[in-house]
Amino acid sequence: GYNPVLMQKGMKAASSRIAAEIEKLAKPVQSGDLLNIATVSVGGDLVMGKNIADAFERVGATGNVVIEESQILTDEVEVSEGLTLDRGYISPYFVTDAQRSVAEIKKPRVLVTDLKISDGYDLVSILEECLKTKQPVFIIADDVTGEALQVLVLNKQRGVLDIAAIKAPAFGARKTAILQDIALATGAEFINSELGMTLYDAKPEQLGSCERVVIEKDKTTIISDGSYADAVKERIKQLQREVDESDSSYDKEKLQERIASLGGGIAKIKVGGPTETEVNDKKLRYTDAMNAVRSAKELGVVPGGGSVLLHLSRPEFADGLKEGLKTEDEKAGADLVFNSLAAPVRQIAKNAGEDPSEVVFKVRGKDFGYGFNAATKVYEDLMEAGVVDPAKVVINAVVNAASIAGMVLTTDAVVTEIPKKEKPGGGMGGGMGGMGGIG
Repeated sequence: GYNPVLMQKGMKAASSRIAAEIEKLAKPVQSGDLLNIATVSVGGDLVMGKNIADAFERVGATGNVVIEESQILTDEVEVSEGLTLDRGYISPYFVTDAQRSVAEIKKPRVLVTDLKISDGYDLVSILEECLKTKQPVFIIADDVTGEALQVLVLNKQRGVLDIAAIKAPAFGARKTAILQDIALATGAEFINSELGMTLYDAKPEQLGSCERVVIEKDKTTIISDGSYADAVKERIKQLQREVDESDSSYDKEKLQERIASLGGGIAKIKVGGPTETEVNDKKLRYTDAMNAVRSAKELGVVPGGGSVLLHLSRPEFADGLKEGLKTEDEKAGADLVFNSLAAPVRQIAKNAGEDPSEVVFKVRGKDFGYGFNAATKVYEDLMEAGVVDPAKVVINAVVNAASIAGMVLTTDAVVTEIPKKEKPGGGMGGGMGGMGGIG
């Protein structure tokens, strides 16, 4: 038999090379691609797909898209000012929507500081003031730990105050600059440790405000209430002048990032519906579609329907990728990966009521880019037909599948749940499954 460790090594090598090739084959995403990807990701609902595409197109490359509930029955897209930070919540106990793993706070007071907060007493005056006015609190600090974090979590869990906290983005002088930007955009006074300022002496008037904060695991979006829009525009002009005057490519890049964070609009997809169940379902589908569109914008798109993987399973390509593998065991592991690449097309064909072997044979015989369109049951140029997948999604599918299979291959035992046997005469059977495929 083969050595499982060496087979795992071959599987990893094959999946890495396939991923690199997919990245080379990817094409930049077009506006029509966004609509197609979004529509497929929400389950074929064209109206929802158009809302996603419209939201991303309206905010451009520097903007962000968020989801919130509407007070009306229909969905709508609304664009407002705001900024995005590459930091998520400090503690999962701040999460307000467990299904989406998101913490949302409406109309909070905003504390901006570069101090590390560990003593709960430092927050007493601020929390007491917000408790009096019954306003939520959003804290951006160098870090919140120990007793201070316990105080925040306890108040949150007991429903005393709606609270969330994140760590300040970046480091050193750049962190200070970004915190100054945030303070400007929210009307807060930046409590700066370098100036000897402390939280213990903080006054209510030093807190800022905003319309809403949406905090994810690794990203925070601050949606402005528009009160400080003029000040933000002036700061952007100042930063642009600094970009024009700078001779450092690194400094230019970091200044452009600050401009993008401050100037990027926020598109809000307001989700409505007759029942809470329907609204929650639509919010989850919108979230899936947003992730797919972001993946497409990041690495581009490839022909969909599993065709790109099937074409990469051809012997002339597979044999080339296997060059450099030292042992037969490694090559056997690589073969496992290449032999699996036809599986998506097979499943899509089966779901469409076609003969999987026949579809695989026909697609494999055509040029790259052509494949089987399950919606029309036509063999055509899938890119032109708008049948595309985000390259990142396809890459992740291959790499993750190979990783899991390799782990199982080198594991002595696997714990699994034994499915319960259904009792006879249990009523109607299940419905038809959805379309298969990747993306």
